[in-house]
Amino acid sequence: MSKIVVFTKDAFKGRSAEFKNNVNSLENKGFNDIISSLKVFGAPWVAYYDKNLAGKQRVFEEGEYATLEDKGKFSSLKMITDELDDPEIQLFEHVNYGGRSVTLNGETNLHEIAFSDTASSHKVKGGVWVLYEHVNRQGEQLVSFPGDEVPSYFPLSFNDVASHVRPLLPKP
Repeated sequence: MSKIVVFTKDAFKGRSAEFKNNVNSLENKGFNDIISSLKVFGAPWVAYYDKNLAGKQRVFEEGEYATLEDKGKFSSLKMITDELDDPEIQLFEHVNYGGRSVTLNGETNLHEIAFSDTASSHKVKGGVWVLYEHVNRQGEQLVSFPGDEVPSYFPLSFNDVASHVRPLLPKP
């Protein structure tokens, strides 16, 4: 069974809580803005800076995270239950799906295809995608789900920022 275990201190210390379902408000559980380390079992999870699965995001795949670079910032959690097979995302140069576009089916360093710091909107045809601010899966993240159509990155403070994208892959 998939779950996430969160801790209030680094190295899996302090108070802890285990969640097996989405949490729209960690405040209601006594863990708002105090998570410093966590463990993920099974399906990946997305941690959000704001309540109700909103705001900046960080994806965590199965594993242990003894120290979080953005510790003390999470206010809600979502387990990824979407189908991860057949990933496909279409990135667009301009808002409202305008300008040049590129369709991707796998992990891509956008510098290598002359599309880095260019994307302003996207459509996800399949899979769950993580867009990164910098190459090598670094910097701010934007997580997008199957069927998502994001006409503008401006409200997300992500316009002309993405340098790397990858789909989350199903477990073998």
